Amino acid sequence: MDTQQLKLLAGQVRGLLQQSNHTIGHDQSLDVIAALPGLRNWPEVQAFPNRVAACELDLASTNRLSFRLKRKFEVDLPANELLTALAPLGADDQRNAPQVWPAGPAPGVYLTTSQSAIDALIQRYEEASDGALFYADGTAGSTDDSIPIGDYGLWSNGLSRVPTGTLVVVGPIELDQQSWKSSSERLEMACLDALLANHRVAVLVETPTPENLCEDALLMVGSMQQEGADNETALLGIITDDGEMERCIPLARSRPLPVVLPTISMPDALPRSVRGALAGVLAQHRTGLVMFGSENINDHTAIELTASALALTGHAGPAARIMPRHRSTPSKDWDVPEAIKQLPYLPSVESAFRQGYRRLVIDPLYTKADVLLEYSTDVLFLANVYNSNVEQVFMNAVRFSHPDNYADMLSMIVAILGVKPVPTKRGEETASDLYVAGDYRMPSTAGYEAVDAFLRDHRVIRWQDEMVALLDKKVISHTALKKLFPRDQEVKGFLAECTATSKMHAERK
Repeated sequence: MDTQQLKLLAGQVRGLLQQSNHTIGHDQSLDVIAALPGLRNWPEVQAFPNRVAACELDLASTNRLSFRLKRKFEVDLPANELLTALAPLGADDQRNAPQVWPAGPAPGVYLTTSQSAIDALIQRYEEASDGALFYADGTAGSTDDSIPIGDYGLWSNGLSRVPTGTLVVVGPIELDQQSWKSSSERLEMACLDALLANHRVAVLVETPTPENLCEDALLMVGSMQQEGADNETALLGIITDDGEMERCIPLARSRPLPVVLPTISMPDALPRSVRGALAGVLAQHRTGLVMFGSENINDHTAIELTASALALTGHAGPAARIMPRHRSTPSKDWDVPEAIKQLPYLPSVESAFRQGYRRLVIDPLYTKADVLLEYSTDVLFLANVYNSNVEQVFMNAVRFSHPDNYADMLSMIVAILGVKPVPTKRGEETASDLYVAGDYRMPSTAGYEAVDAFLRDHRVIRWQDEMVALLDKKVISHTALKKLFPRDQEVKGFLAECTATSKMHAERK
């Protein structure tokens, strides 16, 4: 047995558990299937290839798997039943030539960004194979003549019994930061299916950079497979507009050099009180994370602050913008300042880094903490979120991360700027909150309270001080501030404290 077969078997077990109302992820299924060769988890599978090679799908190995399923999930599947369920993938099946469409293209994975190309391919396949069945994993190939693979998709047990040479249509798979890992897993499984079952797999891809389709596909499969594996060899070519599966040799070209654009933004959107401190810390850093936040979720203040930061970070390298997700209303992606709109729009941090970009404008809500941490020593991330206090900006950005990551995330912060826009009779003023990196002793614990207190205590500019200055200048009143921030409990507490202080001073007089 090899690791490719183990990955397919992991998908089978994942499906069996689903039938017992136990839903597990791809990574967890890999740890479960490690029981077959008698190993504890997937890292051990990668560390002991000889153990995997010596493993056979028999009653001894399925008995180990049965025990693990019973212990972890309280699912009672006898070893003989597991052997029967998994046997099609482990059987010695010497199918050298495609049984369907013998004169067709070589079995493998072929890519396209065009639904019309998929439609033309299906028509070509049906005519050449006299109406042979084909299978759809997703909506790209869903027609009255297609057979849906089902909830388990490319991990489906039934797919292993499909004749070789059969057409399997996958997609659309989305290339964006939110979907990058799951799409990579799906594409790698398509490669395994093509390699082990000799299917012809057509994959429809939705990407903001169709010109880098093949290069990104190789990157995705390569990032998922273990060192030394060659699953990417199943990626053979593209699907032409007339539905032909065309082999490309080589599949990928050298990526173009990063586009270096002149910065058209100015730091004018940054509040005057913070420009010096912010410019100073940005000049000292080429990597890390800079975050901006604004109290008003309906305006563009935070993204305008991000655009202004481009003018202060040119030394960090070429800049690009990362597509966070596929929106139902993509026009929102372009409702941004011109300085950001002109940047190359790329599908992921991984893809942008491979192409040579080192300043990346991201949406932290759709960028996993492990990605930020992996690239933070080589990339300067610029991000914006809703909120105006530095600690709230930070927590809003990492709210989908595990608390164990908070301390590491905090250590990569270069600066956090939050602003509270305050419209006055003299025009709009701001109350700014600014934290910049320094030679600080980081919190000993990673909990919310420790991080919150650390950021509060190490601000170089406090919004409370700036709001006091606005009140002292009488450009706005307590009553007006209450109306501007009706749901901000900290502002309410601040105003109550100001009122109490004023009364105390009046009584002393």
